[in-house]
Amino acid sequence: MSDRQVQVTPEHYDFERYDDAERWMSYWHQLRAVLSVRPRTVLEIGPGSGVFRNYLRSKGIDVKTLDIDASRDVDFVADITKLDQTLPAGLTFDAICAFQVLEHLPFDEFETCLTNIARRSNQHVFVSLPYRGLRIRWAFWWGDHHFTLGHKFMLPWRHKPIPEHHWELGYPITARKVTKVIAKHLDVVSKGFIRENPYHYMWQLRRRAELPAAT
Repeated sequence: MSDRQVQVTPEHYDFERYDDAERWMSYWHQLRAVLSVRPRTVLEIGPGSGVFRNYLRSKGIDVKTLDIDASRDVDFVADITKLDQTLPAGLTFDAICAFQVLEHLPFDEFETCLTNIARRSNQHVFVSLPYRGLRIRWAFWWGDHHFTLGHKFMLPWRHKPIPEHHWELGYPITARKVTKVIAKHLDVVSKGFIRENPYHYMWQLRRRAELPAAT
């Protein structure tokens, strides 16, 4: 269980407002990245509306979920900062995913979350965070080929995190700064904006072999 207050009500996950077209593009990129490493077991932290986990389960992958909100129908109702106290001793996963989750905790708890995730991953970790700013995107077709170009412009005096977020990428917490923090705990395989949804910035990470195993 968690003593941390749930930040959103079940109505937050309304189809029209939460699972909008841009988020579906994020799902596609997230699923593509995770499926590429062929995991047998996955831990999803913060499953939201359940789209990601349900698709992976349809492919025969054993997916467990964790959230402080019991209404999300999760396997573990817990705070990510207390992962070791929550998960059974020695339980690890081929991949751990935390998409649009860690910004709901204070930034000074970010490294604790990374440490916990790294210890419970056999190899792969996937994280995405919101990137606040002015989004510009161009999309066009050339014959049968579809091209999308996107860019993010930071306007720190205008763009502040939404109320339920403690922080977001941008100013003064830049993606470069966060990547340096992540690299202290995990190897960075790839990183960047999701082109069709540049509000989401994603990292593909790998656990270091020298990390102590979960006990």
